[in-house]
Amino acid sequence: MMNLIIFLIGLALMMLLMMKTKLGPFICMLLASLGIGIACQLGTSTAISTTIDGFAGTCKSIGLLVIFGTILGIYLEKSNACQRIATSMLKITGNKNATLALAITGFLVAIPVFCDVAMVLLSPLIKSVAKKSGKNACALGTVTACSLLSTNAFVAPTPAPLAIIAVLGLDIGTSILWGLPCALFITICVWAFGEFYLCRKPDSWFTQLESEKDKVINFNLREDEMPSLSAAIAPIIVPILLILMNSVCSQFLSEDSILLSPLSFLGNKNIALALGIVTSVVCLASYLPENERYAPMSDALKIAGPIVFITAAGGALAKIVGATGVGETIANLLVSTHIPVLLVPFLIAGFSKFAQGSASVAGLLAAGLSVPLCEAGLLTPLEAFLSISAGASLGSHVNNSFFWVFSEFMGYDARTTMKTLCVSQNIVMSLAGIVAAFIVSMIA
Repeated sequence: MMNLIIFLIGLALMMLLMMKTKLGPFICMLLASLGIGIACQLGTSTAISTTIDGFAGTCKSIGLLVIFGTILGIYLEKSNACQRIATSMLKITGNKNATLALAITGFLVAIPVFCDVAMVLLSPLIKSVAKKSGKNACALGTVTACSLLSTNAFVAPTPAPLAIIAVLGLDIGTSILWGLPCALFITICVWAFGEFYLCRKPDSWFTQLESEKDKVINFNLREDEMPSLSAAIAPIIVPILLILMNSVCSQFLSEDSILLSPLSFLGNKNIALALGIVTSVVCLASYLPENERYAPMSDALKIAGPIVFITAAGGALAKIVGATGVGETIANLLVSTHIPVLLVPFLIAGFSKFAQGSASVAGLLAAGLSVPLCEAGLLTPLEAFLSISAGASLGSHVNNSFFWVFSEFMGYDARTTMKTLCVSQNIVMSLAGIVAAFIVSMIA
């Protein structure tokens, strides 16, 4: 019990450092890992080695994946592939069903492109669609944003799911196989909330920033400035299909099958994403300026580096949690309250997200504390993963960077963002996510 008290004090100090200083999450999590380990009497050398092992293990699990995924995302961003997906969806649904088109766009685009980047890319299109369809831009933006966030939380190769499944020891193919339908279910719920609630609110309900009121929105790319729809989605679909094919076939093919070895190679998560990059070069590079066609290979390192290191620092903290026995203590305490075990990771992730703002940090912390539940047979790694991913939507407010990206680029004040984006995340997304997790737990 003393270790639990030390852990909670260490966690509170870590979150205080994150919020009140400019040290950043990387240093704060490493300091917390070492401090908690030493205070829990692991010994200085053991605390250091455990922290290093957790950091290195997470880097090994997700390093290449995050870098490859970032390269893929930059190609989609720079080639206008995201805009092609969005405009194609709008052509299919028409302006009348613009909410649905943008929901589908967000669901697809967030697989390879980081949410913040995707929101910046799509915000001019959202405003243009709002003008054409007569629907409120903030309502359409909320649906798009939450669709982006749902895929970002549930579907690898985005960083948070990658880190969580690495800690839980879950196969990436299995996580995608069940994460995709869960994200789709959440997207449908968010679409319904936007279409039947937000879109029916009068414009006076949304407070637009003064700087946005007279701004003229013009989002018109020529056809020859965008790739075809098939070229735009091929880099997204190829790696997912390869990973899923490997996971499914490994369950049904015999060990001596001649297909098993090549499928295992092609469906390896790193190889599959590398082939996704090859696909993006073949399909999309020609839409970049000639001297920038291979620039994403190096540009990605500047973006992916901080993500890998911050996530790995979270992995170090998760390793310390396991070594000190804190995870087992918390698991036993929560189980003794007789709440459904599936809610435990959900609530841990939600409280952590509320306190410090980062979904990735919240997910890693919840994953580390969920390992004892999995080892005790109270949860499967898949159930823990889905519960954590749902909980990462809970507790969203002004301390999250995406909140301000949405507010600034959509042009609405903080109060409007709170009652649109935050309500959608904290109520619609989190409830839909945990319902989806319960459904999967009954059938998987």
